[in-house]
Amino acid sequence: MNLIDISFLTLLLLHATLSGARLIENERIEEYYRRGNTWPPEENEFKPPTKGWKQLNQRRLQQLDYVEDSAHKRYEGYMMNVWSALIAKNFTEYGWGVTRAPQAVIDKLKKRLSDGMKNEIYDLERKIDVVEADSPSLFLRDQGMNRQILEDMLPLHEAWSGVELVPNNAYGLRVYRNGTNLNMHLDKKETHVISSILHVDHGENDDPWPIVIEDFHGHTNEVFLESGDMLFYESSKLVHGRPKKMKGEFYSSLFSHYYPKEDWNTNELELDVHYRVPEHDVWAFPREKNDNHIDNLVFVGLSVKEPDCENAWCGLKDTIKWNGPAPGYGKVLSGNGIVTALDPIPAEDSFGENQDEVIETEDEL
Repeated sequence: MNLIDISFLTLLLLHATLSGARLIENERIEEYYRRGNTWPPEENEFKPPTKGWKQLNQRRLQQLDYVEDSAHKRYEGYMMNVWSALIAKNFTEYGWGVTRAPQAVIDKLKKRLSDGMKNEIYDLERKIDVVEADSPSLFLRDQGMNRQILEDMLPLHEAWSGVELVPNNAYGLRVYRNGTNLNMHLDKKETHVISSILHVDHGENDDPWPIVIEDFHGHTNEVFLESGDMLFYESSKLVHGRPKKMKGEFYSSLFSHYYPKEDWNTNELELDVHYRVPEHDVWAFPREKNDNHIDNLVFVGLSVKEPDCENAWCGLKDTIKWNGPAPGYGKVLSGNGIVTALDPIPAEDSFGENQDEVIETEDEL
């Protein structure tokens, strides 16, 4: 490293998104050492401390060493992985589970989908990094219905996660079209903590199109949802996406997001992430690869790909496949293969009685 590089790194300003505050790199490193941090992380720092979770994230941290991109992009990469692997707590054993949505909610959403497609009442989705598509996705919006569903489904998400939650947003219906794939990514840590994907419907002759999600035991799961199935997932902690291209007519879902009511100070958590990223000698410059094969990791915005592997994700070489339909309302299937009951939750026939008109800006991925 030459003197120009050292000078640049010493003066580097890192955005901390804390009311416009900024961190100066040498001050960040002082706090890094004051907290007793070392690199690589100790075995007991991983959350949760399962063998599979450690191995999954140790591999990704190694990949980050060789990312051929800007220093800024590598730093963001370390922030994402430090957050997921070391800082964010987990609320469930596997981080995902599949249940059946209330039938009244399914019926309302299927009617909205049918009416919107028939009458061409939809918007085209704006370009975002996560979604790669031959044709942009469609949005069939009903913000009042979305908000009502978000509020009504709160007890189910609280029962699954075991924590009181604040409803943040529900958006959709998003209608993916043929040739679409979603890069692997994490959702917003401030608000998208306990989430769900309620799959409304897909084309009759479409190929199955799985949601791919890593879990807290190091497994890569392919979950094939049927109409009316709902996937709970810890969306800002577990890397997920749909890296395989969709082959079919359409695939439509509603997305709902919540965050913990207590002990979720994202300003403090953001600082914890910054102060856990290693010294700039680690992240500022990529390492040269040796003879050991390390799958390339590349960033597309804040999403990631592994271009060395088929469908740009190496975890697809060895997945656990889960097929719907889900076991039923109030019952959840997760990574141990055991169906458990959600408790307490409202009776299924209590849904869909009222629909208030609420106007609220939707916050997409």
